[in-house]
Parts: sequence; C-alpha cells; structure tokens
Amino acid sequence: MNQKPKIQYVGQFYIHGSEARQLELQEKKKQAKSKLPLERLRKVEVIYLDPVAIFGIVTALVLLAVMTVGVLQIRDDWTDYQTMSNYVSRLNSENAELKADYRSQYDLEDIRVKAQALGMVPKSQLEVRTVYVTIPKPEPERTRLEEIRWFLSGLFA
Repeated sequence: MNQKPKIQYVGQFYIHGSEARQLELQEKKKQAKSKLPLERLRKVEVIYLDPVAIFGIVTALVLLAVMTVGVLQIRDDWTDYQTMSNYVSRLNSENAELKADYRSQYDLEDIRVKAQALGMVPKSQLEVRTVYVTIPKPEPERTRLEEIRWFLSGLFA
C-alpha cells in the first residue's frame, strides 16, 4: 500500500510581513497659515430665577416686617398697661384714705338718736314676714298662620 502523503498546511510557511504591503499615506505636515486674531467670546451669565422661591422669600420678608411691627406695638401696649395699673392702684389707695376720712367724720351714736327721733326702730325689733309672689305667664303671641285663620274665620262666618 502506498503511503499517504503527509499533509502540510500553508500556515507552516507563512511569515508575518511577507504579504504585500498597502500603501501608507504619509500625513503631510500642514504649514501654519497666518490667522487673524479671533474675537474673544464674551461670557454670557444666565441667572435662572425660581418664581416660587422668590414668592416664598418675599412672603417671609413681609411676615418678618409684620411680626416686628407687632412686637413694637405689644411693647408700647405693655408700657400703657403698666401706667394704667399704677394709676388704678394709686386711685384705690386714695379711695381707701377718703373712705376712712369720711367714716371718721360722723358719729354713729348721734345718727342713732336722730333716726329714733324720726320714728325709725332697730332691725332686731321688727317682725319678719316672707311674701311669695307668683308671676303669671304671659299668653303666647299668635303666629301669622293663626292670624290668617282668625281673619278667614271672621270673614266667612
């Protein structure tokens, strides 16, 4: 029998770099052209405003102003209260002094003698009677409907 030939693959003889090379394009160095100076771009600053936040800030400032005015009014009212409280206490003490002067000026025994001369008697000598009175209930007023019924009954009777 014949021997089979030994199979040899192409890869066995392939060497990298032996294939046909493609043409490589050489990059040409561009020569710097003369350029005009570019206008410097201005920075544009954009501010975004949130209307809800602005409304909240304005509302807070208004409330702060109102609260400050309220505190100032309360302070003024407190000083007025203190002034009036002092005035009332001064009047009470003056009233007590005047009452004591008035009571010290009249003689109770002299008043009792004059009252007996007029026919008055002491309370202890009087007899006490208790009188009970019942107040009659007023008749309820007639309503419009009752007025109309009365009118119609008198008209058609």
